[in-house]
Formats: sequence, C-alpha cells, structure tokens
Amino acid sequence: MFSYPLYNDPRVLTFYDNINLQRILDYDQISSLTTSTAKTLVIGSNNNVFVDSLKKNFSEITVLQEIGGLIDQTEKFSSIIFSDFYFMNILDSEDQREILNMLLERLDTNGEIVFNLELFKGDKFLDDPSVNSFVGQIEINGEIFMLFNRQEYDYFSQILYQNCTLEILNLSGELTNTLKFEQELRYTFLAEIKHLFELCGLEIKQIYSSFDKSQLLEISDEAVFILRK
Repeated sequence: MFSYPLYNDPRVLTFYDNINLQRILDYDQISSLTTSTAKTLVIGSNNNVFVDSLKKNFSEITVLQEIGGLIDQTEKFSSIIFSDFYFMNILDSEDQREILNMLLERLDTNGEIVFNLELFKGDKFLDDPSVNSFVGQIEINGEIFMLFNRQEYDYFSQILYQNCTLEILNLSGELTNTLKFEQELRYTFLAEIKHLFELCGLEIKQIYSSFDKSQLLEISDEAVFILRK
C-alpha cells in the first residue's frame, strides 16, 4: 500500500523540471495560501522546481520522496503541502481516505494542508489510445527533448493510463536516445473530494483555481484546496 512511484530517470526529471519552470510564478505564491510558513511537510520530491520554490519561503521543510514515507513520520507540522498534482498519484479512493486520516494526525491543531487537483475534462481523452500523440518539446543543454504520449481513460476507475516516450535528439535532429515510462493518475471529482474531506474530519478553508488565488469557475482546469482540522 502507498507505493506510487513516479518517473525516476534523471533525464526525465530534467525534462519535467524545465517544463515546470513555466509554473514558477504560481509556485512562488504558495506561501501566501497558508497562515504558517514554519514547520512544513512536503510530499513528493520529483518536482525539483516546486520544492526549491517552497524552500525560498518556508523556514523549516521536511520532504518525503513518496507518500509511503508518512507511515514512519511521527512529527506534527504546521503545514502539509503536496507537490504539484501529486495527490492524483493515489489511485485508490480508500487509500486516499487513509492517507488524509494520517495527515490529520500529523497536522498541528491550527495547521493547514495545501494541494491541487487537475479537474476532469472529458474532451481531453478523445484521442485514439493506440496513437502516440506529440505533447511538446524543449531544448536543454544542447539537446532537443520531445515528449510523445499514448493515453487511455478508464471511466469506471477514474484512472488515466499514460504511456510516454521521451525522444532526445542532437541539434542536427539526429535521435540519440529514447526513454519510455508509464504513469497512472486518478481524477477525483469535486463532489467526491469534498465528501472525502468531510469523512476525514477536514474543513475546507478555501478553494481556488490556482496557487495565485484565482476564483474557481466551471471552466477551471485546476482546483487548489486549503484544508484545516
């Protein structure tokens, strides 16, 4: 239980770090979402840009590489923050509930939990799952990284299955390396997650559509939650 590893190849991490730089301004505003920037637990370390941003504004940070590390964590924290969209790697609703209960135990009396979810948009998953679709590319240290993705959404389990291919080319356009990895993400609907919070004894202090405190709308792609006991 609680073993949801993400990609760990350093070249894949380098690619995602460069992509996540586009969200750095959002990340830098996370400290304004919570009343405490003291003793902080961050869950999910693969997003180095996210973690480095928090270190600029939070004075004392403990980083858990994976959610399973919660089992051995006994300290209490004034704030608990999931790395960008990391909660979506918890694939089972019962596991989600158990993890939130564990977080509640590790949260100070006046502490807060911050995390975000990508909101379900059905039209994102209309592509043929057998087709390798181009996602994007970026140049890093004299190499071109191109990401392709095949994905299929299971409407019963609410899990998105992704098969990713990262092609690395030199500046002449010659393919020098190909990396393949898989990822699974669970889409939790707003009504579902709100009910889950209630079952776990968590109160929603605020909901936004971004770390910049934008208002949540029906067309929003993301939901950011600030929770407390």
